[in-house]
Amino acid sequence: MATGTELTLSERGTRGFVSAGAGIGLLGVNALISIPVVGWAIGGGLAVLGILGIGGKTKIDKTYGTISLVAGAAVLLAQLHIGPLGFILGAGGLGLLAFGGWNIFKFARGMKDRS
Repeated sequence: MATGTELTLSERGTRGFVSAGAGIGLLGVNALISIPVVGWAIGGGLAVLGILGIGGKTKIDKTYGTISLVAGAAVLLAQLHIGPLGFILGAGGLGLLAFGGWNIFKFARGMKDRS
């Protein structure tokens, strides 16, 4: 990874596509959790994957494990209708999608400048 705050072109592209994909996935999960059995299964699955990820060897495994565990807990709490978690999941998905789109735009502009 680049030192300082500036990302390399490949890091920008990776960040953009992963963030956009995660945003789409989070919006999909938010739509599916309204189905009671599916919501519980998705929340439990994300929580289990998160616990496994936290037990991983690398820093990336632990980071994604933590994110997955928090997402699983949020989905499970949304099943209990505690707070505005459905709204928060949707807003988070839109935020990730926008962040990914911005990074993809910067990546494409950087590729154009290179050629």
